[in-house]
Amino acid sequence: MPPIVIVGLDGVPPALLARLVDEGRMPTVARLMDAGASGVLESTPNFQSASAWTSLVTGANPGRHGILHFTNPTPNSYRFEQINAEARRLPSLWRLLSDAGRKVVAANVPVSFPAEPLGGAMIAGWLCPSPASDGFTYPPDLATDLRQRFGDYPIHPDVRRHALRGQYDRVVEIAIRGVRTKLAAAKWLIERAEPDVACVVVTETDSLQHWCWHLIDREHPEHDTAEAARWWPKIAGFYETLDSDVGELLGVAPDADVLVVSDHGQAANSGAQLLLRPWLIGAGYLVADRRQKSRFVRRALSGALELTKNVAPNRLKAWLRARLPGVVGRAQAASGVPADWSRTRAWTETGHIFVNTRGVWPEGIVEPGAEREALIEEISAGLRELTDVRSGQPLVAELTRGDAVFEGPYAWLMPDLLVRWRNDLRARAARWRGISIRREAPPTLPTGAHHPDGTLIAAGPSFAQAGGNVRQSIMDVAPTVMHLCGLSIPAQMDGEVMVDLLAGHVTKDVRAGAVKSRCDVPGNSPSGHDAVVYERLRSLGYVE
Repeated sequence: MPPIVIVGLDGVPPALLARLVDEGRMPTVARLMDAGASGVLESTPNFQSASAWTSLVTGANPGRHGILHFTNPTPNSYRFEQINAEARRLPSLWRLLSDAGRKVVAANVPVSFPAEPLGGAMIAGWLCPSPASDGFTYPPDLATDLRQRFGDYPIHPDVRRHALRGQYDRVVEIAIRGVRTKLAAAKWLIERAEPDVACVVVTETDSLQHWCWHLIDREHPEHDTAEAARWWPKIAGFYETLDSDVGELLGVAPDADVLVVSDHGQAANSGAQLLLRPWLIGAGYLVADRRQKSRFVRRALSGALELTKNVAPNRLKAWLRARLPGVVGRAQAASGVPADWSRTRAWTETGHIFVNTRGVWPEGIVEPGAEREALIEEISAGLRELTDVRSGQPLVAELTRGDAVFEGPYAWLMPDLLVRWRNDLRARAARWRGISIRREAPPTLPTGAHHPDGTLIAAGPSFAQAGGNVRQSIMDVAPTVMHLCGLSIPAQMDGEVMVDLLAGHVTKDVRAGAVKSRCDVPGNSPSGHDAVVYERLRSLGYVE
């Protein structure tokens, strides 16, 4: 079988690649598109990176692999805590391949820290605090080799403060350095290890797009033609570098089957998600604890936090968090809304809605069954009535029931109602049944947000020229790789082999049975509020 190379471009949407290809800026990507198939890779229902990348490497939906977000609900409490790869409830693709005797290289895949022992090599992704952390690489001494060859390995780019100052040239410079280092390191590993399957992910694409999307997307509500014209050549230069370095990476395995994937797409950030909690309070679903701090104190603390977040580098913020955990924790709690759980029927975390169901949550008050069903319908109807104050347009694009899309033993960790906001509005405030809904001292948000349609390109000797209109699920990647490796598809995988994209005759019935990993499925062992990682999550607006 030919080797398989998976190239992960975090957050890159198909339309952006098409534009760059049309402008002649990405010849490597253009060659792959012409030679194989391309189109949309549908993300997980909540289209968040942690759940999506985990679905890609397990072939399962979040209700089965157990990861909702970079912060996950903690059993028997209402706390959401940072996670790492030990929170994943299913074995990774790398584990399955390694157990089946295949050699693997995996580099920079999100939610892969700590690196797991396998037949090959692994560089952990951006949940790793630093290259000096235990678990950064497998084997462990690979970290020393990386430092000697590539210097200070950039796990994740810190671009927020530069973007907020309008220093987009600095944003591009940081992103280019990260891409060049990661792809060069992956190329070196592939040359050295000659793996059967290799996967390298760059997250610089997502970070740059989060903070530069108003300069990239011509339909963005805050797009300024003159400003975009000034910065586009530099931003496009980043993608040219990315394309060139991907080409060099693929050059070490010229006969490989190649999958270019992204965990989600990108769109304009409406900011409407910040209005969800105030709306839940105004509508009476979320009841604040009477013991909460005064409005003045909350606003003052929130303002101080926001100023620090915007101007300080991640290392300084991490230093403050590590040395003043009590102060920071109290300030964050004050800037949010402590709930009175004895009267709260629904609340929001990770941008979606959870129902305080009896038997699921420690102080649940909503009875399962008819009462819960009626409440979800009532909340859905109310959300559809939310309108943007300035335009009068509805803010919600789509509502999805969690129990319609999440399946498995950990579906209870997932939201009861998923909210997708419109991307063509920039919402500062909303109106609902004559009431004005706004957020006090809202944080500074990135101009780009996630979109459910990611990128898929499949090319190589095993793939057909299937054109540019394909659509597959992110859960289909792992079973397709297993099939290309001549292995059975594990029963726990929800995804299917991309049979329509494969060359030659392929039977539709490719699931030959279950494969049991030799490793135990890890339990829920959140990494705790690691300061460095927490600031990375804040820099992209994933946590407040």
